[in-house]
Amino acid sequence: MSPFPRAATLPIRNGRAGTMRLMDAADILAEHRTRLTAYVRKRLRDPEQADDIVQETFVRVVEQERKQRIEQPLAYAFRVADSILFAGARKGGGHTEPLDTEIACTLPLPEEVLDYRRRLARFETVLAGLPALRRDVFVKRHLDGKSRAEIAEEMGLSLEAVKKHLVRAMIDLAECGDLDGVAHGASA
Repeated sequence: MSPFPRAATLPIRNGRAGTMRLMDAADILAEHRTRLTAYVRKRLRDPEQADDIVQETFVRVVEQERKQRIEQPLAYAFRVADSILFAGARKGGGHTEPLDTEIACTLPLPEEVLDYRRRLARFETVLAGLPALRRDVFVKRHLDGKSRAEIAEEMGLSLEAVKKHLVRAMIDLAECGDLDGVAHGASA
Protein backbone atom coordinates (compact mmCIF):
# COMPACT_ATOMS: atom_id res chain seq x y z
CA MET A 1 0.00 0.00 0.00
CA SER A 2 1.34 3.40 -0.93
CA PRO A 3 1.82 6.05 1.76
CA PHE A 4 0.39 8.64 -0.64
CA PRO A 5 -3.27 9.51 -1.20
CA ARG A 6 -4.96 7.85 -4.13
CA ALA A 7 -5.18 9.75 -7.37
CA ALA A 8 -6.14 8.88 -10.93
CA THR A 9 -5.20 5.32 -11.80
CA LEU A 10 -3.32 3.97 -14.78
CA PRO A 11 -3.79 0.53 -16.27
CA ILE A 12 -0.64 -1.59 -15.93
CA ARG A 13 -0.28 -4.99 -17.56
CA ASN A 14 0.38 -7.76 -15.08
CA GLY A 15 2.76 -10.61 -15.72
CA ARG A 16 -0.11 -12.95 -16.48
CA ALA A 17 -1.44 -13.15 -20.01
CA GLY A 18 -3.52 -10.07 -20.69
CA THR A 19 -4.71 -9.26 -17.18
CA MET A 20 -4.72 -5.61 -16.20
CA ARG A 21 -4.63 -4.00 -12.79
CA LEU A 22 -4.93 -0.36 -11.88
CA MET A 23 -1.80 1.35 -10.59
CA ASP A 24 -1.68 5.01 -9.62
CA ALA A 25 1.29 7.39 -9.81
CA ALA A 26 2.03 6.99 -6.10
CA ASP A 27 2.39 3.22 -6.52
CA ILE A 28 4.61 3.66 -9.56
CA LEU A 29 6.82 6.15 -7.73
CA ALA A 30 7.01 3.96 -4.63
CA GLU A 31 8.04 1.04 -6.83
CA HIS A 32 10.86 3.13 -8.37
CA ARG A 33 11.86 5.11 -5.28
CA THR A 34 15.37 3.59 -5.17
CA ARG A 35 16.01 4.51 -8.79
CA LEU A 36 14.76 8.08 -8.30
CA THR A 37 16.78 8.48 -5.09
CA ALA A 38 19.96 7.31 -6.84
CA TYR A 39 19.29 9.78 -9.66
CA VAL A 40 18.91 12.67 -7.18
CA ARG A 41 21.96 11.68 -5.12
CA LYS A 42 24.19 11.82 -8.20
CA ARG A 43 23.18 15.43 -8.75
CA LEU A 44 23.56 16.71 -5.19
CA ARG A 45 26.55 17.99 -3.28
CA ASP A 46 24.94 16.74 -0.10
CA PRO A 47 23.48 13.25 -0.62
CA GLU A 48 21.75 13.52 2.77
CA GLN A 49 19.21 15.84 1.11
CA ALA A 50 18.23 13.25 -1.48
CA ASP A 51 15.42 11.70 0.57
CA ASP A 52 13.88 15.13 1.20
CA ILE A 53 13.96 15.97 -2.49
CA VAL A 54 12.50 12.59 -3.46
CA GLN A 55 9.70 13.08 -0.93
CA GLU A 56 8.99 16.58 -2.29
CA THR A 57 8.97 15.09 -5.78
CA PHE A 58 6.41 12.45 -4.77
CA VAL A 59 4.16 15.09 -3.22
CA ARG A 60 4.29 17.33 -6.29
CA VAL A 61 3.61 14.46 -8.70
CA VAL A 62 0.64 13.19 -6.69
CA GLU A 63 -0.79 16.72 -6.37
CA GLN A 64 -0.43 17.27 -10.11
CA GLU A 65 -2.03 13.92 -10.85
CA ARG A 66 -5.08 14.99 -8.84
CA LYS A 67 -5.48 17.93 -11.23
CA GLN A 68 -4.88 16.01 -14.46
CA ARG A 69 -3.87 12.54 -15.56
CA ILE A 70 -0.11 12.03 -16.00
CA GLU A 71 0.72 9.63 -18.82
CA GLN A 72 4.24 8.80 -17.62
CA PRO A 73 4.41 9.43 -13.84
CA LEU A 74 7.97 8.15 -13.48
CA ALA A 75 9.33 10.30 -16.31
CA TYR A 76 7.40 13.24 -14.91
CA ALA A 77 8.89 12.55 -11.46
CA PHE A 78 12.42 12.75 -12.85
CA ARG A 79 11.58 16.14 -14.41
CA VAL A 80 10.07 17.37 -11.13
CA ALA A 81 13.18 16.23 -9.24
CA ASP A 82 15.37 18.15 -11.70
CA SER A 83 13.19 21.21 -11.18
CA ILE A 84 13.52 20.97 -7.39
CA LEU A 85 17.28 20.53 -7.66
CA PHE A 86 17.57 23.50 -10.00
CA ALA A 87 15.41 25.70 -7.76
CA GLY A 88 17.53 24.74 -4.73
CA ALA A 89 20.76 25.59 -6.55
CA ARG A 90 19.33 28.90 -7.74
CA LYS A 91 18.32 29.86 -4.20
CA GLY A 92 21.78 28.98 -2.98
CA GLY A 93 20.37 26.13 -0.94
CA GLY A 94 23.39 23.98 -1.69
CA HIS A 95 26.70 24.03 0.09
CA THR A 96 29.71 25.91 -1.15
CA GLU A 97 31.97 22.96 -0.44
CA PRO A 98 33.62 21.30 -3.45
CA LEU A 99 32.22 17.98 -4.59
CA ASP A 100 35.56 16.24 -4.24
CA THR A 101 37.35 16.96 -0.97
CA GLU A 102 40.67 15.84 -2.45
CA ILE A 103 40.72 18.88 -4.73
CA ALA A 104 39.70 21.33 -2.01
CA CYS A 105 42.24 24.06 -1.41
CA THR A 106 43.60 24.01 2.12
CA LEU A 107 45.04 27.52 1.91
CA PRO A 108 43.33 30.23 3.96
CA LEU A 109 40.87 32.56 2.29
CA PRO A 110 42.16 36.01 1.28
CA GLU A 111 40.11 37.65 4.05
CA GLU A 112 41.74 35.35 6.60
CA VAL A 113 45.21 36.19 5.30
CA LEU A 114 44.47 39.91 5.47
CA ASP A 115 43.06 39.59 9.00
CA TYR A 116 46.10 37.61 10.12
CA ARG A 117 48.47 40.20 8.67
CA ARG A 118 46.65 43.00 10.49
CA ARG A 119 46.72 41.11 13.79
CA LEU A 120 50.39 40.29 13.31
CA ALA A 121 51.21 43.95 12.65
CA ARG A 122 49.38 44.99 15.85
CA PHE A 123 51.18 42.25 17.78
CA GLU A 124 54.59 43.30 16.45
CA THR A 125 53.88 46.95 17.32
CA VAL A 126 52.96 46.09 20.91
CA LEU A 127 55.90 43.68 21.19
CA ALA A 128 58.31 46.37 19.95
CA GLY A 129 56.92 48.76 22.57
CA LEU A 130 57.76 46.44 25.49
CA PRO A 131 60.79 47.20 27.67
CA ALA A 132 63.85 45.52 26.13
CA LEU A 133 64.41 42.95 28.90
CA ARG A 134 60.72 41.94 29.00
CA ARG A 135 60.63 41.66 25.19
CA ASP A 136 63.84 39.54 25.09
CA VAL A 137 62.51 37.15 27.74
CA PHE A 138 59.19 36.79 25.91
CA VAL A 139 60.84 36.20 22.52
CA LYS A 140 63.22 33.59 23.91
CA ARG A 141 60.39 31.73 25.63
CA HIS A 142 57.56 31.89 23.08
CA LEU A 143 59.25 32.38 19.76
CA ASP A 144 62.57 30.60 20.32
CA GLY A 145 60.98 27.89 22.50
CA LYS A 146 63.49 28.00 25.33
CA SER A 147 62.60 26.92 28.86
CA ARG A 148 62.41 29.40 31.73
CA ALA A 149 65.51 27.85 33.28
CA GLU A 150 67.49 28.23 30.04
CA ILE A 151 66.43 31.87 29.76
CA ALA A 152 67.36 32.56 33.40
CA GLU A 153 70.79 31.01 32.96
CA GLU A 154 71.45 32.71 29.60
CA MET A 155 70.37 36.17 30.75
CA GLY A 156 71.70 35.98 34.32
CA LEU A 157 68.24 36.33 35.89
CA SER A 158 66.51 34.41 38.63
CA LEU A 159 63.77 31.98 37.64
CA GLU A 160 61.25 34.20 39.46
CA ALA A 161 62.39 37.27 37.50
CA VAL A 162 61.90 35.36 34.21
CA LYS A 163 58.40 34.34 35.31
CA LYS A 164 57.49 37.94 36.23
CA HIS A 165 58.76 39.27 32.90
CA LEU A 166 56.76 36.63 31.04
CA VAL A 167 53.57 37.39 32.97
CA ARG A 168 53.93 41.14 32.43
CA ALA A 169 54.67 40.61 28.73
CA MET A 170 51.60 38.40 28.41
CA ILE A 171 49.45 41.07 30.08
CA ASP A 172 50.80 43.80 27.80
CA LEU A 173 50.40 41.68 24.67
CA ALA A 174 46.95 40.45 25.65
CA GLU A 175 45.73 44.02 25.32
CA CYS A 176 46.25 43.85 21.58
CA GLY A 177 44.11 40.70 21.55
CA ASP A 178 46.41 38.74 19.30
CA LEU A 179 48.67 36.82 21.63
CA ASP A 180 46.90 33.53 21.04
CA GLY A 181 47.16 33.78 17.26
CA VAL A 182 50.86 34.64 17.06
CA ALA A 183 52.83 33.37 20.03
CA HIS A 184 53.65 29.69 20.07
CA GLY A 185 52.72 28.21 23.41
CA ALA A 186 50.35 29.71 25.93
CA SER A 187 52.18 29.03 29.17
CA ALA A 188 54.13 31.86 30.76
